[in-house]
Amino acid sequence: MKLTTLVAATAIALTALPLAWAQQQPQKDQPAAAPPAATTPAEKMQPRWYTRQGGEMRASKLIGADVRNTANEDVGEVNEVILDKDGRVAAVVLGVGGFLGMGERDVAVEFKSLRFADKDGTPTITIDATKDALKSAPEWKWAR
Repeated sequence: MKLTTLVAATAIALTALPLAWAQQQPQKDQPAAAPPAATTPAEKMQPRWYTRQGGEMRASKLIGADVRNTANEDVGEVNEVILDKDGRVAAVVLGVGGFLGMGERDVAVEFKSLRFADKDGTPTITIDATKDALKSAPEWKWAR
């Protein structure tokens, strides 16, 4: 390569460099562009750390808890908590209609249909349904 060609190529590159750098820098009167959106599931799923329990409830305290109706009758107990695909509680499976573990069957109720209170660290769960309504409710079918 001739020296004049090398000098000309270097001069062109040095002239273009400030133009390329200026295109990448935000102007003083314009905000910088937002970073590109995450494209992989791993980038979208950044952990959110908890240091203490706020207004949430522990599922381990909920399972096995007695359920009463608005007439203060014992109508069953919580057997399971069902989560939707986003991790939110969708339903609660109640064991109803049994006596000493015999004849009990599972029915699922929407989580929003239950009212919760805390009595000395134990959840108190109330549903606005009669014993008969729960006994005649469609049975919850477990997926195999």
